[in-house]
Amino acid sequence: MICAVTGGIGEGKSTVLELIRQSGFAVVSADAIAAQLFDEPDINRALAGLVSRPPPVDRQSLREALVANPALRRSINRLMHPLIMDRIRRSEADFVEVPLLLEACLQAEFDQVWLVTCGPEEQLRRVAERYGDETKARAIIGTQLPSSIKAVYADRIIDTRQSLLDVKESVNSALVSR
Repeated sequence: MICAVTGGIGEGKSTVLELIRQSGFAVVSADAIAAQLFDEPDINRALAGLVSRPPPVDRQSLREALVANPALRRSINRLMHPLIMDRIRRSEADFVEVPLLLEACLQAEFDQVWLVTCGPEEQLRRVAERYGDETKARAIIGTQLPSSIKAVYADRIIDTRQSLLDVKESVNSALVSR
């Protein structure tokens, strides 16, 4: 059984995935796969072409192009998502961190969906702390579906507003009952 771990930016997905890994399960991150693909010369050239920049394109230039033209996201996703899913399918992972699972309509690829959430106020606080700017944090959060919508599709919800020890207990309980 392959389980997707999803949630919004700053909600604790990576922490939960690490706790799962520490429990002995094989894990993989869609973001890590995307970063590996980004560094592959053929993929980087294709991305550079999509954003009309000379290769190699760097991550900052890609982000800037997306801010200037949000419609590019669709073209980039059309290129990247099939490649990412191919690597996920070829992995031996029991759990896969997929931040944009529902946004990319990938939930049917997995046997279970676990949502990691901390609530909108805590999410805003965490993301603003990470980026040093509440306005920027709101803009970033606004590009994703709210966790309240993602919850409808979740088989399990893990709340990360708790202490790390309590989150670990929640994860262990979920692992036992999966």
